[in-house]
Amino acid sequence: MKVNQLLLEAISRLEQTCSEEPQANAQFLLAHVLNVTRTWVLANGNFDVCDQDERLFFSLLKRKEQGVPLAYITGEQAFCGLDFLITPDVLIPRPETENLVELAVPLFDRKSSYTFLDMCTGSGCIAVALATKFPQAKILAVDISEKALKVAEQNIKKHKLQERVHLLKSNLWEDVMGSFDLIISNPPYIPTENLATLSHEVKQEPRLALDGGIDGFEVTRPLCQAADSYLNPGGWLALELDDGQARPLARGLAEIGWQANVKKDIFNVERFVLAQKN
Repeated sequence: MKVNQLLLEAISRLEQTCSEEPQANAQFLLAHVLNVTRTWVLANGNFDVCDQDERLFFSLLKRKEQGVPLAYITGEQAFCGLDFLITPDVLIPRPETENLVELAVPLFDRKSSYTFLDMCTGSGCIAVALATKFPQAKILAVDISEKALKVAEQNIKKHKLQERVHLLKSNLWEDVMGSFDLIISNPPYIPTENLATLSHEVKQEPRLALDGGIDGFEVTRPLCQAADSYLNPGGWLALELDDGQARPLARGLAEIGWQANVKKDIFNVERFVLAQKN
């Protein structure tokens, strides 16, 4: 079959399963099978796909019809212009988290030396992205999940950053030592009762990386309460949060002496808090 024929059938099948973004998913899936870019797929509709690749495509498509997230099928996800290895043991990196990195970068001189902390690192995408943007920086990437840290380790090696990005298994601050110029985190922030309302695909991501407890602040609260003790003078705290959480958190930080700013994501949601201790 030709590329266009495969795409049309895949899109039709994904639409029947009410899959999100069936067209984009079909294109990315075929690009993965053919080891080409999505742009190439769109520009080469008359290309004849060999039988072996066609069988593989339909095999992977079946998993997508069953609601498996695309990144877990392909084992990869782009983030901040970099490619990351992804498994079901980690949260899938999203554009909103790219926003978080983009907001943090201008706070520092990219030619200077810094020590950054990425709390709840998951796949290591934030830590690796920061390390590539700040070639003199050292980053400590922390997570409580041993499985997540193994994925992060692979991504650190993939981008040849073993000398500057280091991993630590810790329950938040429990085993963290040292001080940092930036503490950045995309912590679990979804209130437990809201987990049931998530899409079928999101529900397949690690609950440990999603569940923020009764009010959504079970991880964020202790993270913020001790952050000042780990920040260098003039250091910054940068957080990604759920819709509706940023302003209450910013007010709470202001009450204990922080200068906190709320920022919107690309979807116009107040999702980020950037804070500096007065």
